[in-house]
Amino acid sequence: MKYSKISTINNVSTYFLKDNFLFFDSGKQLQEHILFMNNELIGLKGLSDYFFIKDTILFNKWGEKGSFSYNINTREVTQIEENQQITALKDNILIYADENDIYYYKDLSFKNLFSSSYFFNIIAEDCGFAYHTDKVLKLNFQDKIFWQFTIASLGDSPYPDEEDRIDKIVGIANGSLWVYTNLYRLIALDIETGSVQYHTDCFGVQLDEVTENIFAIASNGWTVIDTQTFSIKEDYFFSKEDPEGMGQYESIYKPLLQGDYFTFIGSKHKEYGGIGWIGIFDYKARKLVWEYELLPFEERKATRNRLVAPQPLYMSGNKLYIKDIKDNLYIFEREE
Repeated sequence: MKYSKISTINNVSTYFLKDNFLFFDSGKQLQEHILFMNNELIGLKGLSDYFFIKDTILFNKWGEKGSFSYNINTREVTQIEENQQITALKDNILIYADENDIYYYKDLSFKNLFSSSYFFNIIAEDCGFAYHTDKVLKLNFQDKIFWQFTIASLGDSPYPDEEDRIDKIVGIANGSLWVYTNLYRLIALDIETGSVQYHTDCFGVQLDEVTENIFAIASNGWTVIDTQTFSIKEDYFFSKEDPEGMGQYESIYKPLLQGDYFTFIGSKHKEYGGIGWIGIFDYKARKLVWEYELLPFEERKATRNRLVAPQPLYMSGNKLYIKDIKDNLYIFEREE
């Protein structure tokens, strides 16, 4: 496996990948950024957030309360809402918010399914799951709470000087809602009762939606958790499995599970001055299959540029995408 860098785009604020399309906004002034699709200038200016659904781009604008749509085929811009802005797009459900409530719409019909005072992270057929700082809730679309779980019910924080809080809802697998906390606790809650089925401490958790296993990927190795039996299915250390590859890395950040691989950014042993490496690990073959020093030490030292954990390495089709702290977007293409 080999990739070559084919492009660098400067002054990129945000970007996302959808159906092999690259959408990004670029410009010298953030509030005047212009939207591009691949390398084609769309011409929309001053976007603060944008989302892609079917053949339509939905977006908010700086300094305006409403939200808008742009049809890629007709290039027509339409104002959708006057006083609501798009907050998120989840499974073809559009989520809008104003000062009072959160509104959920199905597709582009803009039929209001329901409104709520909660932000639903997972929306099921007749209920949803949401979380706040210290609790997870299951509730219906009239805000009736079926159950709630609090972190305090697990006992004392694993780090006495730090307060634990909910970091994210990982997903649903084998009848359990899997939740991850800020202090690295993975918790399985029965989706019917909210009772704790299992909990453990681990790093970098991600749900493989194909196998319904959970991968916990740390700097020293990775663990596979069976969500049906609540047991460790596999447990590996990089120093033993791949000493000349992943074993060279002192720290890896933001590993992303993508098919049979996970991508990562990292720093090697005895390296200083921030993160400069990117790579791909084949977890089935248990070896590093590609790595590249995007920002060498001397460049990081001279420019103070570096890679950062909030900007992971994305894989889409035969391309890779990574953004550095100075808003440069790098694009790599796989060689045949």
